[in-house]
Amino acid sequence: MNELRGFAVLGHPIGHSLSPRIHDAGFRARGLEDCRYVAVDVPQPESWADVVKTLRQDGFWGFNLTRPLKELVASSSRLTTRDRWAVATGAVNTLMVRGSDATGVWSGANTDAPAFLQSVEARSLTPRTALVFGSGGAARASLAALEAAGAAVTLAARRPPRFPVRWVDMEAGLYAARDAELVVNATPVGQAGEGSWSRLPVFSAGQTVVDWVYAPPATPFLQAAAAGGARCIGGIELLVRQAALAWVHWFGEAGPLAAMGRAVGWDPP
Repeated sequence: MNELRGFAVLGHPIGHSLSPRIHDAGFRARGLEDCRYVAVDVPQPESWADVVKTLRQDGFWGFNLTRPLKELVASSSRLTTRDRWAVATGAVNTLMVRGSDATGVWSGANTDAPAFLQSVEARSLTPRTALVFGSGGAARASLAALEAAGAAVTLAARRPPRFPVRWVDMEAGLYAARDAELVVNATPVGQAGEGSWSRLPVFSAGQTVVDWVYAPPATPFLQAAAAGGARCIGGIELLVRQAALAWVHWFGEAGPLAAMGRAVGWDPP
């Protein structure tokens, strides 16, 4: 029997994560019986590297990172390399560790941005203007992807972000959303257990609306978009696409998108 190869998603809180279900479905589809995937809670974010080292002793070498670790890991001197998207977004959600702890290579990547870009390209969209709500890792991933696609992006957040972008406050963003070809919710607002929108933008046909929140799948943001006749892209799709792209860094090829999507009730368009 082959020695088990371990993979894990790290973050806090982590009990809600769908990543184990998605990746396990991918392993089954590819016949990778020697692979396992678990969710690991990291309540003390600064201990993330020690957690990785401990898991390494049990055969783990591939990792996903969720909040609040993405930006913390991206800025860590522990990383040996960062891919172009990690540099552009200032966030790492995929990690691969090879070799010994002392001399090994810790490679950080961001698959959120290319997953977002894939979702847009899968629909043959070329938005010229976009509005993104939020200023965290998902917002920066959206910004990087949209700028790579040639869109002019405005970011709506409570306070000016610490990275260069055209900015408006949240109230102004609610009004500006009606004029953007593509609108993105990159905040946790609307997620189960998080806050709710006090007011939602008014959407219309011809717009595309994206919500990074995936629990619940039909968020208030997307419900408002659908009611206005806008095209919707949900967080489940982004979650599955970024998971499949993590395999590029672990195995050298993307994961089986359809099989991974079916595990959480999503079929590629």
